[in-house]
This record gives sequence, structure tokens and C-alpha cells, in this order.
Amino acid sequence: MDIQKYNWPPQIPELGDVVKEYIDSKKPMSIAGRAGVYQELEDKFAKLHGREYALLVSSGTMALYSAYFAIGLKPEDEVICTVYSYHATAAPLLHFGTKIVFCDVEEDTGNIDVSRIEQLITSRTRAIVTNDQWGHPVDKDAILAICRKYELKYVEDCSHAHFSQYKGRYSGTFGDIACWSFQGNKLLSGGEGGILLTDNQDYYERAVLLGHNLKRPFESVKNEKYSGFRRTGFGLKLRIHPLAALIIFRQLDNYCFEWIRSRTEMLTYFQEELAKKTPIQPMTRRDYVTSMGAWYGFKPSCDWDARGIDRMDFINAMQQNGLDVDLPGSEPMVNYELFQLESFSPVMHKQNSQTIKDFPGAKKYYDSIISLPTFTFKNNKGTIDEYVSRIADFFSGN
Repeated sequence: MDIQKYNWPPQIPELGDVVKEYIDSKKPMSIAGRAGVYQELEDKFAKLHGREYALLVSSGTMALYSAYFAIGLKPEDEVICTVYSYHATAAPLLHFGTKIVFCDVEEDTGNIDVSRIEQLITSRTRAIVTNDQWGHPVDKDAILAICRKYELKYVEDCSHAHFSQYKGRYSGTFGDIACWSFQGNKLLSGGEGGILLTDNQDYYERAVLLGHNLKRPFESVKNEKYSGFRRTGFGLKLRIHPLAALIIFRQLDNYCFEWIRSRTEMLTYFQEELAKKTPIQPMTRRDYVTSMGAWYGFKPSCDWDARGIDRMDFINAMQQNGLDVDLPGSEPMVNYELFQLESFSPVMHKQNSQTIKDFPGAKKYYDSIISLPTFTFKNNKGTIDEYVSRIADFFSGN
């Protein structure tokens, strides 16, 4: 039996017509202000999350860059950051000369280990940044308690967690600023794109000025101390393309929540079948998680040492058997040379030398998980069954 190939994002039958209508109607291919599809998407996304301000940008990375700029980070400031995430959660901090203080993660969820944060706080600590790994929210209450205690800012990277819920509240409704990616693999995708939300007007205005000029600052920036920058902004252009915003809005308005319901059903079935018939264990889920939202990645785990099996041998065997099984795409960030440089241009940022040995939780988590497709639709069920059967056959022979 040939295995059905998993692809994301899914085809939307009418999307070509929607884009054609936009172009044929001579709607703008460049929007300088907060108008048209920009306003529609920002307003809807902010309303869904109960936040005051929204700002679309060109990518999730630039949303984080804008957030770090907005909270006023300076050289020699320190930011505590999860050590396990896509590298862009932390990389923009390098451009501010900020010292990244990596924090280990829980060995079963891959999320920041809240119990280790306080020991990393110094007089220079200004913020904490977390990622809701694979859609599993971090312990928001615990993070907020630490931030209040030490007067720190909280930046939520929600790029994995479109509409994930912590105790019934969406991720992205807790931090001083929250950021999302709309890159091609995300639940909501314009190919590229990002958004940030905040309730703080000054943060919003600084983020607007960083990456927008002309009409947007004149419309959005009210503080007179920034009045001299309303035409030029602070010199960068980080706007999302209108067609990307149009595609994202169509997905959000018509498909997003049905995709979440369907994906939840399929991945719950997938991991239950794996647990019944193979040694592959379900993704850990804390009691406070009321929704995994987008389930950005499906990463079950196995105690490979206990089975006497090399993880790469398993992955190679599955790939030869036609299955889309692989290592997770991201490693603990200290493995990347970017975070080991003695200096970093343009700000000559000096970084402490750290290795994976300093983060046993991250090592154990990364070493246990595998990457499987995030099957989303009911017509994937037969493919899921075939995956489970072929994985079970492998273990029965080992």
C-alpha cells in the first residue's frame, strides 16, 4: 500500500478566486496604513484574543524582533529564554546586544522549566520569553507570578500555539506582548507573515515605528514624544504583503477552527493507537491545558535506550518503509553556532559559552522524540492506521 503524502497548508478550493477577485478589483498591492485587509485581519485576531492592539508584520521572527524593541531592551540587559525552540525565538535578541540566558526545559513537554527560572534572575534581567512547544502552553500562572515578583516583562512566542488554551484562555493573552508566525507550516499561513498583540499603547506605538512609515504611524502613534518620527518611523519596513494577509484572513474566517477540531481528533487517535500497539508514547499534556490548539508538531517519544534501539536506526527504517518519520526540526539552541559566537556583528555581542551538557532536561527531551506528520483530516485515518501497523511491525522484529 502506498502511503498518502501529508502536505500543509491544505488546498482551499476558492482561494484562487479570492486572490483573483482582489487583484481584478484593483485593490492595493501595497498598503501604507492600517486599512483594508490589514485592518480586517488585525481587528479579528485581536478580538479573538481580547487584546487592545494588533500589528501585522512580515514574519514571526520580525514580530519577536518588534516585541523586543518595543519593551526597550538595551545592550547588557539580560533576557531569560527557553533553550528549546525554533532559533528565532531567541535570535533577534542578539541584534540588541542583549545577553540571552537560556533556561532548561521540562524533559517531557519541552517547555521552559519554571522551577529553574528564579535562579537565573540577576539585577540585569529584564524579561522572560517562552515558547508553547508544539502547541502545549507553558505554565502561564507560574511565569506571571515570577514576572510580578521581579518586575519583569513577559514575551509569549505563540508561533506553535495558534488558539491553544491554558485553563480556558488562549495562549497570547497573558504576556506584555505576544507574537505569532504565519509561515507556511503554521495552522494559519500566508506563506510568510507574523503578528504581535499587546494591551500596552507605548509598546504598540514603538513596534509600529520600528517597521512602518508614512500613513501607519500617523494613524496609530498618538504619543507626542514620537511625533517627529511619524513620517519615517525608525527606518525599517516590516509590512506583511496584502495577499498574504488576504489568505490568512480567509483561513481564519472560514476554516481555522474546523481544522483545529479535526486535527485534534486525528492526532488523539494516532497517539492512542501508537500507545496501544507500539512503545511510542503520547505527547505529555498537563492538566491545565484545555486545548492543544494547532498541535503545530506531532512529536511522540520513546525510551530508546530501554528498548535497545538507536533512534536513527528506527527513523531510517521507517523512511525506507515509506513513512514520513524524522528527527525534530529544531535542536536545543545551544547546539547552534549562532549562540556560541564570542562576538556578534553589528553589536559585537559577547555570548557565554554553554553546551548541551548544561541543559539535561533539553537533552533528554530532544533525544526521546520523533517527528511524525500532523494528520488533520478524517481521510487521513487510513494512512494513520498504516503508519501504526508499519511502526508496530518494526518493534515486533526488534
